[in-house]
Amino acid sequence: SGPRLLDIIDTAVFDYLIGNADRHHYESFQDDEGASMLILLDNAKSFGNPSLDERSILAPLYQCCIIRVSTWNRLNYLKNGVLKSALKSAMAHDPIAPVLSEPHLDATEQRLLSVLATVKQCTDQFGADTVLVEDRMPLAHL
Repeated sequence: SGPRLLDIIDTAVFDYLIGNADRHHYESFQDDEGASMLILLDNAKSFGNPSLDERSILAPLYQCCIIRVSTWNRLNYLKNGVLKSALKSAMAHDPIAPVLSEPHLDATEQRLLSVLATVKQCTDQFGADTVLVEDRMPLAHL
């Protein structure tokens, strides 16, 4: 119960976008009211080879075929160059700019399309009502 599986799927999507195939560990935090979150550790191999897409990173997504509605909406918002533009803008003033090369930025765009295609396959197979999970969890202290 709770959002843990959806958190793991969000993490898998994030890791796939950044090319992090070696997530071996995460921690979780849960407060007394039941709210929880993952604490992500170990992004050391992110943005390695931009030509290599390790599809197995997305296994939680394509095996479970569920994703948060908010994640789905955000991913759709980021398509058509918005992700690449946002990454460039976020890193433009970094002292080591450019932080990511054009091939790495292009790879994130291509991986985003792959994530969207994976979710589409899931919705085609199981229906949007099953795949897209409303993610607003009522919390007692709010």
